[in-house]
Amino acid sequence: MPIVWSGYTGYKEVDSDNPNLANLYSDKSKNWFDLYENEYLIVRNMDGDVVDRLKWQDGRHKAIYKKPIESMAMGRVSAKNVEQELAIDALMDERTTVKVLSGNFGTGKDVLMTAVALQLIQQNKFEKLLWVRNNVEVKDSNPLGFLPGDKSDKLISFAMPLADHLGGIDALNMYIQQGRIEIEHLGFMRGRDIKNSIVYCSESEHLTRSHVQLLLGRIADGSILFINGDWKQIDAKAFEQDNGLMCAIDRLKGQRLFSYVHLRETVRSETAQLADLLD
Repeated sequence: MPIVWSGYTGYKEVDSDNPNLANLYSDKSKNWFDLYENEYLIVRNMDGDVVDRLKWQDGRHKAIYKKPIESMAMGRVSAKNVEQELAIDALMDERTTVKVLSGNFGTGKDVLMTAVALQLIQQNKFEKLLWVRNNVEVKDSNPLGFLPGDKSDKLISFAMPLADHLGGIDALNMYIQQGRIEIEHLGFMRGRDIKNSIVYCSESEHLTRSHVQLLLGRIADGSILFINGDWKQIDAKAFEQDNGLMCAIDRLKGQRLFSYVHLRETVRSETAQLADLLD
């Protein structure tokens, strides 16, 4: 049977008239809403506007990170909705080492992860970004062997989402030449011991449970793991039956080192939003 999403989003939402809110603001050390570790609470007023965002961590409700992300390559990147605010907090949280974003196309998964990764590298908190993908082609398209060039050329073709946010292929190649970005195929990750790096796996709906275990096992001292994906875009039946993204979210929620946010709103463009009408 295909794996079914558990419904866990990484956050809960409450209205401002919820009777437990008064208790929360008088005692932030009690888990009034039964949140998992590192799960968020979104508070809305009666008009639906967001009036507060909190995170349950280390035995208390905490305020979230609210600064924009800035780097030379991407400039200033600010959250476009409350879910993106939570995502930036999760990505910037130094207490967690495994950070997962999920959501439909155009919700900002890669732009947020890339922006945060570049800022952290620019601040010398990490040596490099190691971009990893399981190179699964879009269903009913030609396989990898039809692409021209050697291994590096083929891998670059699958790293174009990263290049798009850096300003193009020339910018990506510059970062590679500087040793600040490395691109690798998932199939060559076994046995590696990756230190002081951000290991970044995009399109992780194309990972099995064993693939996610492989990536987790590569994270050595000083490294963190970024994973994002959208299980609505699975392109091979194997991942419908054994989906590592869904498994990781379900099995790791509540773990001290794990943070997760599901992004709901397409923010790329009004045109991109039309894609939902074809479901």
